[in-house]
Amino acid sequence: MNLQVRVFSFLTVALAVASTACGQESAPFIEDARKYVIESVRDKAKLTLNNKSLMNWTNPARQQERGAIYVWSLDDRPLAIGSLFTYEFNDKAYVKHEFQSLAAGPLRSMFDGKLAWTPKGAGIEWREFDDSPKPGTTHVARLLQMRQLARPFRAELVSPKEERTELRLISRPLIEYSSPKNGVIDGAIFSFAVATDPEVLLLIEAFEADTNGVRRTGFRQAFARFHYWNVSVYDGDRKIWDAPLDDTHATNSIGDKKNIEKSYNSYHPIP
Repeated sequence: MNLQVRVFSFLTVALAVASTACGQESAPFIEDARKYVIESVRDKAKLTLNNKSLMNWTNPARQQERGAIYVWSLDDRPLAIGSLFTYEFNDKAYVKHEFQSLAAGPLRSMFDGKLAWTPKGAGIEWREFDDSPKPGTTHVARLLQMRQLARPFRAELVSPKEERTELRLISRPLIEYSSPKNGVIDGAIFSFAVATDPEVLLLIEAFEADTNGVRRTGFRQAFARFHYWNVSVYDGDRKIWDAPLDDTHATNSIGDKKNIEKSYNSYHPIP
């Protein structure tokens, strides 16, 4: 199997693992995150990296994966999210990066001067909640409402061998934000995970909008994949969102033409 990956020295990976286990910032991951320059094509504006990882995660059930999650924002609203991680295969350690667009339009991403990812369309689709409550008057009240709105959902990960895993909703959001310029009173990104490894993302926003001169508020939702395996979301027994298996990402390298324009991309950063 030709993985086409960069091999990290075991000393470097050991340091990354140690810092991740301690909940501290992992030097190799943040160094790579800072090499990314991501721009909104529509706004011709550079996104801002949050230098503190949203989560340092582990997944011992799958090739001893360990990583860190970062977000890039514009006007304080997350538009791109990435997970930079290591895994083990045949007694060697490798590095991989995965990204998901959270933007309404195309993005352009460079890694260390190399074109890495150019999602062409919207990364997510927003839908308003039916019969959701009116957003509360404080941040604490709105966060409680968003947690309550997230609870009925459940998510499932299906491997290429059709092995099914029920994902765990992590009640603490990866990030909380507000973006008045975009009509976002409060927002949060929740995750469904294996161990602490997020595989599906749930975005919830308390919004305000002006419709025909009438001010309107409410809550909206959007889902995003964070794995190339098949992932699905259910509201009770009803499937409401699905992302099919895309195994082209298994051995994908940076800049690969098959995947570079997809809203989700998972690749080895150096061929």
